[in-house]
Amino acid sequence: MKPATRDEVSLYFRWALVAAIAFSALIAILSPRLAHFVKPEDQGSSWYYWQLAEPTLWSRLSSWGLYLLHQIGTWVLVALMLREGNHPDKVSRLNKIALWGNLAFMFLHLVQTHLFYDGTAQDVPVWSSQWSVIFMLVFIIYLLIPRRGIFLGLNMPLKRKFYLWIRKYHGYYIGWALVYTFWFHPMEGDYGLLTGFFYMFLLFIQLSFAGTRLHVAIGWLTVLELVVGIHGPAIAIQKFLAEQPASAIFRDIWPMFFFGFLAVFVFTGQYGFKLSRSTRALIFAGYAALAVLVYAFRGYNRLFEILFIPVALIGGAALLAVLGNLLSGKDEKIPLRRV
Repeated sequence: MKPATRDEVSLYFRWALVAAIAFSALIAILSPRLAHFVKPEDQGSSWYYWQLAEPTLWSRLSSWGLYLLHQIGTWVLVALMLREGNHPDKVSRLNKIALWGNLAFMFLHLVQTHLFYDGTAQDVPVWSSQWSVIFMLVFIIYLLIPRRGIFLGLNMPLKRKFYLWIRKYHGYYIGWALVYTFWFHPMEGDYGLLTGFFYMFLLFIQLSFAGTRLHVAIGWLTVLELVVGIHGPAIAIQKFLAEQPASAIFRDIWPMFFFGFLAVFVFTGQYGFKLSRSTRALIFAGYAALAVLVYAFRGYNRLFEILFIPVALIGGAALLAVLGNLLSGKDEKIPLRRV
């Protein structure tokens, strides 16, 4: 009888998830120790609250110095992983270096926050972090078009040369977006930031498993798309409740984030799975019913706002596809790989 082989990818993935959860808990537990850092008064929706009122030389040197080390290391690993190629059922030495390296920088960031507090947000606009993640999500939606279509399962022809170029080199951009956003924020335990850091940790796992089957697993990729739909509303709710009573919660824009990101799954993401028509109908009905219920309190005159995020993300992916097709000329098309 042939002995059972160890599923190395699943084993490392499970431990990476445990580490992400445990580290998020550690951030929350240690967060009260940050109360002595003085932050400026909140100045509105475009203002980033989690920064020192008076930054120091060391707060800047520590955040930017560690960011640059992390960034350069990530790009070097991306380049080496590209050279290494695919190994679906094996966790390579580079994968392990990426996992341990990101964990090391997570600890370094935690220590840096407790010593000096500031991330890089002190010196760059808040929208730069937000848009870096938005473009990352656009790339993911674009790359998954051959597997699930662009909208309601509808196919969008993609020219081979441009698509393969994006697929090959997207790691450099995503590696930048993740590390840049990671060092933008201090490691605070407020639930808004904490959900964001947990999402970052999941994305570090995704990056670290490049070349393995996990990196392209549609279920895992869909989870990554959905988790951002928790972080967005959490940030909005936290900022709103800092100034307004909980009874006024439906005056806030959190439903825009919740239903906006959820719409990406409802209208695009679910088509990565082989589901029956009745199951798809239930997903549509559940989404519509929940939106009707929430906007009964928020006001149906605001219902249009749930279109902003799916139009930006799905529309951005479609625009990228059109641009790629135009640049590729008469190149052959990518074949579909539907479930």
